[in-house]
Amino acid sequence: MEAHPPEPSNSVEALRSIEEEERKVKNAQGSAVKGSSDADPDDPVCATWARKEILGAKGSALATKTIFSHCFVTRWSLGFHAAYAMLMLFLAITVQVAVPMIIIATRQPISSTGSCPNKSSAETKIIGFTLSLYFVVQTISLCINKLRGLGFLHMFVELGFARSLFIKLAIFSQFCGMAAAGGAQFMLFIGNANGAFVVLVLQSLAMTFCLTVDQNIVGHQIGSWTQARLSALSEPSLLNDGIGIGREGGSIPTSSFDKIRLLVLGEKVVLATIITTGAGWIIAVTYCM
Repeated sequence: MEAHPPEPSNSVEALRSIEEEERKVKNAQGSAVKGSSDADPDDPVCATWARKEILGAKGSALATKTIFSHCFVTRWSLGFHAAYAMLMLFLAITVQVAVPMIIIATRQPISSTGSCPNKSSAETKIIGFTLSLYFVVQTISLCINKLRGLGFLHMFVELGFARSLFIKLAIFSQFCGMAAAGGAQFMLFIGNANGAFVVLVLQSLAMTFCLTVDQNIVGHQIGSWTQARLSALSEPSLLNDGIGIGREGGSIPTSSFDKIRLLVLGEKVVLATIITTGAGWIIAVTYCM
């Protein structure tokens, strides 16, 4: 008969128990992500980690409620829903990707200053550094929340090839938008380094808005409707084309386990890339202002 640890008698023991459980889960995560032979979907600890990650990714998908996820589940027939979805999709892609790319292509902000004049005051450089750091933090948050949710929908919610194109488009748009907004903000900061400080703040907020426009244009009523549909379509028993994620305390299907391992590994690679690139970008912006 399996022995269970004694129940904690006070808050300190409860905290230690929680930390011990987190340590086991962290070890399981390390084994799973690294592809260790110890990562076994039949192992209760590994299975618990995988289910926790899957449900966490589901939570991200339900919380973000982008126009892309709305298009993923909406009714595609002649009527308001389809017209609204296509119009908002056009606006999201235009503002998120096209506008920053036009700024980069025209090079209008730096046409008279050059790419790296390095002539601004120390105060301006400090403000530029702070706003650039904020932009990178927002981008990291975008990766952790929105991209994780989109990855979950791509891997675990099967609604056919046509609808899956909206999720693929969303992921592609996010990466293009992050790169374009970063390049546009670099040019805007360089071109307006000797202007009023409030201009730098407004430009930073504008580029941050470009990263989240696909969320901001979804109204509360449409967002709630989308969330309810996503929740119904992502019940644990329906995930991974009906394979599911197993029962709490038991094993998890190998296919579901492999998919969440791939999703978590991909997220870590993207985060490492954003952090590395972001650090270099912050230094370049601060120096060239």
